[in-house]
Amino acid sequence: MIALNAIMKLRTYIRDLPKLFWTYFASYFIVIVLPLAALSYASYSFTVSTLENELSQATIHAAKQKNASVENAVAEMQSIAIRIGLEGRITSFLNEPGNPFLLNEARDILKTAAAANQAIQSIDFYAKDKNLILASDGYTRTYTGADKDSWIPAGTDSPASGIWLSSRPGNNYDLDNIVTYVVKVPIQRAGFQALLAVHMHESVLNGLLQKLEGNQHTTTYIVDAEGNLVSSSATQHPDAGHVQALFRESLLDGTDIGYRILKQGRERDLLTYVRTLHNGWSIVTETPLQYLLSKLSYIRSVAWAAFIVLVALGVVLSYVMSRRMVSPIQLLLKKTIPYNQRSSLAGSPSSPQRNELETISHVLDHVLGKNEAWEQQFHMNLPVLRERFLLGLVNNKISSLPEMMGKLDFLHLNFSGSLYVVFLIEIDDYSLLVDSYSVTDQNLYKYAIMNIAEEIAAERYTALSAELDENQLLLLVNLDGQPLNVKTELMQLGEQMKSIIDRLLKLSVTIGIGSPYGQLTDVHYSYKEASDVIRAKIVAGTNTVLCYEDLVKEAESEFYLPPHFATHMVNFLKAGQVDEAIGSLDELYGQIKVRTKLSEEVIFRAYSQIIEDLLRSVAELHLSTEAIFGTNHNLFRELAAKETIHAIHAWICGIVRRIHDALELHQPKKNAYIDTVLAYMDANFHQDLSVEMIADQVNLNPAYLSRMFKQEVGKTLLEYLTIKRLEVSKGMLITSEMTIQEIAASIGYNNVNSFIRFFKRYEGVTPGDFRKAAR
Repeated sequence: MIALNAIMKLRTYIRDLPKLFWTYFASYFIVIVLPLAALSYASYSFTVSTLENELSQATIHAAKQKNASVENAVAEMQSIAIRIGLEGRITSFLNEPGNPFLLNEARDILKTAAAANQAIQSIDFYAKDKNLILASDGYTRTYTGADKDSWIPAGTDSPASGIWLSSRPGNNYDLDNIVTYVVKVPIQRAGFQALLAVHMHESVLNGLLQKLEGNQHTTTYIVDAEGNLVSSSATQHPDAGHVQALFRESLLDGTDIGYRILKQGRERDLLTYVRTLHNGWSIVTETPLQYLLSKLSYIRSVAWAAFIVLVALGVVLSYVMSRRMVSPIQLLLKKTIPYNQRSSLAGSPSSPQRNELETISHVLDHVLGKNEAWEQQFHMNLPVLRERFLLGLVNNKISSLPEMMGKLDFLHLNFSGSLYVVFLIEIDDYSLLVDSYSVTDQNLYKYAIMNIAEEIAAERYTALSAELDENQLLLLVNLDGQPLNVKTELMQLGEQMKSIIDRLLKLSVTIGIGSPYGQLTDVHYSYKEASDVIRAKIVAGTNTVLCYEDLVKEAESEFYLPPHFATHMVNFLKAGQVDEAIGSLDELYGQIKVRTKLSEEVIFRAYSQIIEDLLRSVAELHLSTEAIFGTNHNLFRELAAKETIHAIHAWICGIVRRIHDALELHQPKKNAYIDTVLAYMDANFHQDLSVEMIADQVNLNPAYLSRMFKQEVGKTLLEYLTIKRLEVSKGMLITSEMTIQEIAASIGYNNVNSFIRFFKRYEGVTPGDFRKAAR
C-alpha cells in the first residue's frame, strides 16, 4: 500500500512538470549521453589503433633486423662464389680442361669451400665448352638438362653476372630445400666460360627467421622480386598463392619499407614489408590482429560498465539541470508582470504592449544597441587584433584548428590559397637608424616598410603583416601554386620589396623567406625557418633576399680555428710584421666566406676565441687595454653588434692594427741587422739554411746573432724559419694544385714525411686534411 501511494505521488509529480522542463531534460540527456557514447567508442578505438600502430612499428623494426641478418647470409654466399670464381686455378682449369691435375685441384677447391660453411648444401661448377659439371661431393657428370641442374639454363640465359634462384627441392638424399646463387666465370669479364652454383640450405634461412621471430603470432616470408617464396619462419610449407597475394599487397604503396592493414572478412591482418636486400628479395611479415582484440576484451567490458554508470548519472544530472533552468525562467516571467502593469499605468505612448516575452525582447534590444557600439570599437582595433593574431600564430600559441578558424572568422580574414609562407624583413644597420632619428620617426619608417611589403604582396596574394621586434617585421603570405614554381615567385616578390624600400625610404633591408606549408597551423615552422635564414646573412651579406631552401637546410655546424692561430698572429705582431698578421686573418676570412652554409653561432664562436686569445696576449705583454681600445671598452659586445662576416673581418683587422701600434710604441726599435736577416730568410726560406749561413750574411758571430734575434723578434732563427715555411705551405695547399711532395720540396723539405710531421705538429691536421677543409 505504501509503495502504491509512492508510485501515485511520483506519477502526479511527473504529470505536473511543465513542457519546458521536458524540453530541457531531453536536450540535456541527448547532450550528455551522446558524447558519452562517442567518448567510449572513441577511447576504445583509439586504444586499438594505438596498439596496432605500436605493433606495426615493432614489427617493422623486427623486419629490418631480419633483413640485416638475411643480407649477411646472402652476402656471405655471394662472397664465397666470387672468391671461387676469381681463383686462378679455376681459370687454369678452364684453359686446360683436359689436364687431370687441374681437374683435381678444381674439385678440391669446391669441396673445401663447401665444407667450410655449414649453410652450404653443395657447390657445382659447370664448364660450358666441355658440357661438364664438377660437384663439391667429388662427382663429375655431363649436363643432360636434368631438373636438379635447372640452375644452368637460368644462369646462361640471364644477362646479369650473378643471379639468385628461389627455393626448390634438393637432391634425393637431402630432403631440405635449397636456395642457389649462380655466378658467371670468369668474374668481371664480358664473356663467360663456366657457371658456378652455390647451393644453400633453405633451412638456414628458416632457422634464422625463427630465431629472430619475437612474436609467436607473426609469420615471416622471404620472397624474390617476382613474389616467389624463398623461405619462411613457418614450421610447415606455406601456400604459395597466399604468399603471392601478400607480396602484391606490399607493392601497392610503392615504398621499400612500410605496413598495411588487410581486411579478410571480419579478420584483420597486419602486413609489413622491407625491400632493401641488394639481391632484390623482400622480407614480408603477416600478423593476425585477432589476438590483439582478444586481449582488449577486459577494456571493452570496463568501457561498457562505465558507459552504463555514466548514462545513469546523465539522467540524474539532466533532471537537476532542467530544474535549475526552468525555475529561474518561471521566476523571470513572473517578475515581468509588475513591470508591465507599471508601464500600462504610466500611459507612456512610447511603451509597447508588453507581455513577459516582449519585456525580455526589450531588454535584448537594449543589449544589442550596446553591442553595436562595441562592434564599432572592434573595427577600430581590428588591425591591432590581427597583428596580435599573427604573432600568436607564428609563436605556435594557437593550439587547435577550431580555435584558429574561429579567430579567422572573428577577424574577418579569408585565406583562400593553398600555401602559407613567412617573410621576415630585418632593417640592416638598425643602430644607425636609432642614432639618426627620433622614436617617432623610427616607428614611421617601420610602419612604411610594413605598408610597402603588404601592398606589394596583396597585389597578387592575401597578406598579413606585424611588427615582430624593434628591427624586424613579419609578413604572412597566402598563395597558390606548385612548390617548384613557388620558390621563384617568392624570390621575385622579396626582390621587389627590397628594391622599392631602398628606392622610396633609402633603407637597406635583408629579407628571409621560410618554406611554404599547406596548413595554417604549420606557419610557425615557416617563421622559424625565416628566422634561421636571417641569421645566415652574416655570410651572405646585407641587402639580400635569402631563401631557407638554399641557405639553411644544409647548414654546417663544424668549423675549428687552426691550432695556435692567435699565437702566430701575436708572434707576427711582436716581430713587427703586421701585414703577415692581417694576412692570417684574410686567409681565415676567405675560408669562412666560401663556406656559405656555416651557422651564425659557429662564426661568432671562432672570432670570440680570437678576441679572447688576443686579450690574453695583450695582458701577457703588460699592455693596457684601456690605452689601446679606450675606457669602458667591450670587444665582445662590439663583435656581437656586427651583422656580416665582412664587417667582422674589417673590425678585427682594425683591432690587430691597434695592438700592433701599441706594441710599436712600447717596444724598442729593432737592431739594424734584424731587417737584413729577416729579408734574407724571407727570400731563401726554401733552401737548407743554417744559423752559420745566416750569420755570414751580416758578418756576425752565430751565437751572438741567435741571442740578438731571440731578444728582438721573440723567436729563435729556426722557429721563425719554420713558421715562415708553414705559412707559405698553407697558401700553396689552398691556392695551387701541387702535390704534397712538390710543396714540401718547394719550401726546403727533401723528405715529405718530415714535412707532414712538422705540419701536423703546428696545425693539428695533416696537409691533405687541411687542403680538404679549406676547399
